[in-house]
Amino acid sequence: RVVADASVLGVSFTRDGVHALSGDVADLEDVLAALRRKEILSVQTDRFSGERGQYRFVQGVVRQVAYATQSRRDRKARHLAAAAYLASLPDGGDDLAVVIAQHCLDAVDASTTGDGDILELTARARDLLERAAARAAALGSPAEALRLVVAALARTQDTADRARLHLAAAESAWDAGRYLDAIGYAGQATSLFDELGLPIQAGLAAAVHAGALASRQDNGGAIEIAEPRWTALDGIPGAERALLRLAVTLRRSHQLRGELDGEARYAERMILLAEAVDDPAALADGLIGMGIRFHTVGAPVAAMALHNSAAAIAREYDLPGQLAHALFDLATVQVSRDLPAALAYGREGMEPARRSGVSEWIDYTNANYLCALWAAGQLAEATRVLSSVAEAAVNPSMRVVQTVITAWLADAHGTPLPIISDIPEIGDTDSEAELAWLGNLELMQALAAGDVAGAAHIAEESIGHLLAAGGIDDDFMHLWPPLVQAALAAGDTTLAERLLQPVSTAAPGIVSPAVSAHLHRLRGLLGAVRGDDPAEVEAELRAGLDALDRFGAVGLRARAAEELGRWLLAQDRPDDAEPLLESARTTYVELGATGWLAQLAHATSPPGGPVRQTR
Repeated sequence: RVVADASVLGVSFTRDGVHALSGDVADLEDVLAALRRKEILSVQTDRFSGERGQYRFVQGVVRQVAYATQSRRDRKARHLAAAAYLASLPDGGDDLAVVIAQHCLDAVDASTTGDGDILELTARARDLLERAAARAAALGSPAEALRLVVAALARTQDTADRARLHLAAAESAWDAGRYLDAIGYAGQATSLFDELGLPIQAGLAAAVHAGALASRQDNGGAIEIAEPRWTALDGIPGAERALLRLAVTLRRSHQLRGELDGEARYAERMILLAEAVDDPAALADGLIGMGIRFHTVGAPVAAMALHNSAAAIAREYDLPGQLAHALFDLATVQVSRDLPAALAYGREGMEPARRSGVSEWIDYTNANYLCALWAAGQLAEATRVLSSVAEAAVNPSMRVVQTVITAWLADAHGTPLPIISDIPEIGDTDSEAELAWLGNLELMQALAAGDVAGAAHIAEESIGHLLAAGGIDDDFMHLWPPLVQAALAAGDTTLAERLLQPVSTAAPGIVSPAVSAHLHRLRGLLGAVRGDDPAEVEAELRAGLDALDRFGAVGLRARAAEELGRWLLAQDRPDDAEPLLESARTTYVELGATGWLAQLAHATSPPGGPVRQTR
């Protein structure tokens, strides 16, 4: 009897649990002791185990046989008793909801056709599963939330309940990075809400559908889904939250397509709607959206103020997702202005991103931190972080970014470059940012193959994507210099001059320190190719070198020193060149940049002579 009761409680169970089911056994403690002597049960004694003090079946097969040999009626009675016992325990956080739900479902499965409590038990289990899913989502476990919602869906026939659960499943799938699943569940939810004549709820579902499409870089598809719903709901009382969700995706999708008027329209509405619903999370999202808008159009100071305001709200109300989003955006703004700040924001964002459980925020946080590490010349740390996060990345754009950073590190280390086919599920995209990053990888591949003309063609195409994605800010400091250098490698000084114009003609206040430093060195390199006045060429190259040194870009500073040193060698000034080349060699050794070191040794060795060895 005690073994049968215990088998319903699971492989492990508490003393109170077995007492709740077998309390009428007069000599229960003696029975439990005997079962321990017979090695049917044991007691967990590991002080590090969360199950310390609990009973456990020594062999799972014993528990399975004890459970399977019960009559359906007895099994149902025991499950109901177990559910009643668990429901009597204090559980303010709904920690036991999923366990109670499973007992209810097991009782349903053990019922006979004539039992009159099946519908009641099923409804109770569904409610408990929903509560457990909401708790899992709040604790940053969207995959577990999705599993629980799907379990509830499997026991649901009512159309309204199915619509609600499909929407919940879509939201959890999106957060877990399962975008195709999110699209499927959200599409089902939208259809069901439309069938029920509930346009506001259908708008919410459409917003999740569009958001998942945008996460897969189908921004045109996202706009096609979301904008008709926006038009239908705009101005309807009570539709503010649905409109806010739609605006989040519409702002982002228009921005990623380089459609700045559309981005502006929805960024402004995000703020107004967030104020209307009086929700801190919504307000933080709205401030972040407007911050991205200002950053895109060249107002970085305003962008940082908005992101800092969003971060303050997120900290005050413990909103890990919004905090992670604000911090990785701040890292993006600062990466070309203040490297220590960018690194600090990147590190700080790791914990709230992880706690949010939203795979997209985790991926973006990792990618922006990696960009800051690369700019700072922390190659070893960048390699370590990349190896720890690369396999877990699910967002397509961030997989592209990580692959490009892998290529940068491969170039520095002298290892083979990755190729585009190394990026899982890469396909068509209408994201200007993703196209710019893909162009960088294609350019590196062309140069590695010796196709300088092809690299210059890629550079000419890529500049439009890069400017549409974020102007001369955001990822510009990383992706712009290789475009100019590709044009110079092909000897196309006209193209190089065109590629310099977006920065050389920009207002000084929006040119970041890193971009300004690159402008000097790139002007110097262009002048060297054109054969300009050597004094002017040297002045520009030295200005770029000094600016990168002040900025703290250790690796990039060493590359600039190498460029200047090699130019001085070509000017037959070896005494001036050697300190710069030695500085570059020393830095390469310190960074472990054996690839750069080998490139320098090859470039500076006399024809037919020995390759320069470094200490």
